[in-house]
Amino acid sequence: MLFGLVVSSSAQAALYKWTDASGKVHYTDQPPTTQAITLPGTSSSQNQTTTQTIQSLDAQEQAYQKRVKEAAEARAKADKEAETARLRQQNCDKARSNLSTLQNRSRVYTTNAAGQRVYMDDAARANAEASSQKAISENCR
Repeated sequence: MLFGLVVSSSAQAALYKWTDASGKVHYTDQPPTTQAITLPGTSSSQNQTTTQTIQSLDAQEQAYQKRVKEAAEARAKADKEAETARLRQQNCDKARSNLSTLQNRSRVYTTNAAGQRVYMDDAARANAEASSQKAISENCR
């Protein structure tokens, strides 16, 4: 008797009848996803209400996905702006340091491709100071 109850309870699997967008009727043991659902023994007004509910839920899901996408884009934009500001600050600090070095030391040198020191003459030093001033005006705001 117990075996009969177990078998009969598992035999009562749900059967779904639904109509797709082209009007074709389907019978399955799986519920439909977002198509119009036609339940056995329901009236057409209930079917219309079910369809409207599904469409409303789809619209809400689309609106949610749009908000998530916009939030991710805004976060990415803010991160990019923060990185740009950080790089500008680094460039500003370097330019100020270079200008300070050029103005406060009597002899300034650079290193050539061979790794040897090459001391700057007055013209090279003036060009380097002008370059540092330009970098300061562009990056230090």
